[in-house]
Amino acid sequence: MYKVTISYNMQPGKEQECQDSLANKVAPGLARLGFRFSDVWFTIYGNSPQILGGGLVKDMDEARRIFLSDTWLELKKHMERITTDFQMKLVLAREEESQD
Repeated sequence: MYKVTISYNMQPGKEQECQDSLANKVAPGLARLGFRFSDVWFTIYGNSPQILGGGLVKDMDEARRIFLSDTWLELKKHMERITTDFQMKLVLAREEESQD
């Protein structure tokens, strides 16, 4: 199993658009591809990204199919227009994460 994390900061004045896009466009689009967020965090204080979300994929083939798809690339391009520091990471999941 692999853990996928997506993080970003919302551009000032585009906070509502970012929240709406994540809830109504990005999450449903990824769900149609087979990826579901298991957690989303909002940073209130500190130097971490404002938004950090993540979920699991079963293997590298699934990650490639989802995150190299035209659908994902369009969703990502949209989010990059309304955010800063948009990043996605893929790491091997710890044993306890992969059993959830």
